[in-house]
Amino acid sequence: MNSSSQWRVDDRGNRIHRSAIVADDVVLGFNNTIGALSVVGGLGCQVTIGDHNSIGVGSVIGSPAENASGYPGSSHSDFEAFVRSHPSRAGEVHIASRCVIRDKVTIHAGIDGSTSVGDLNYLHTGTHLDHDVTSGIGVVFAPAVISAGRVSFGAFSQIGLGACFHQGSSVGALAMVGMNATVKGRVEEMSLHFGTPSRLRGVNTVRLKRLGLDSGKIAEVNQLLHSDSIIESERELRLSKILAPLIALATEQALRAWSGEG
Repeated sequence: MNSSSQWRVDDRGNRIHRSAIVADDVVLGFNNTIGALSVVGGLGCQVTIGDHNSIGVGSVIGSPAENASGYPGSSHSDFEAFVRSHPSRAGEVHIASRCVIRDKVTIHAGIDGSTSVGDLNYLHTGTHLDHDVTSGIGVVFAPAVISAGRVSFGAFSQIGLGACFHQGSSVGALAMVGMNATVKGRVEEMSLHFGTPSRLRGVNTVRLKRLGLDSGKIAEVNQLLHSDSIIESERELRLSKILAPLIALATEQALRAWSGEG
């Protein structure tokens, strides 16, 4: 690596602050930045990071999940030794590309497989993603979001300040979860959820309008979300037909914004 003030720069353009710890087995793509006092990988947990990601100050990515989710408490006294004697037990973290991971974010490795963060995600300060969480493209996490294990976040969902997610919950694409919500179960696509406990409050109208959906289609989404007379397979089919072009448009907009063109 070449010296540059407080930063180390490798031959792939990755900038790593000299106070950061990056394990030898971490797989880094191109042009990533890892900020001061962050810890990435180690302890037997494999971390793979794509291209053009920014990781802020004091973040921890790839530590093992809590003992209640599959590890004996004693393993944390020397987790590397535990992994050597139980090689199939350590999980993985996969970070895609063009993500902004701010300060003091924590991401635990998977147990069943991997914890996976999709392209163009924004994880604000203090966000915690536990084991086996997955997120699609373009998910935005406001500060202090807390997710238990095995939660999925759909493409371009928006997660409000301080929201908490119970184990195994799921958030549909283009949904909005309000601040301080407590989520257990399913958040429907294109919906607005908030409250404690969180529940369906309507359609994510602001986001859908910004993507050019007209009032008639928004009313159709609302009817599909609230109707008890439509069978589930029909509901999913009709929602998916509305959703697909919106995700394509949102992806195009996000890529333009990333490059400074939008």
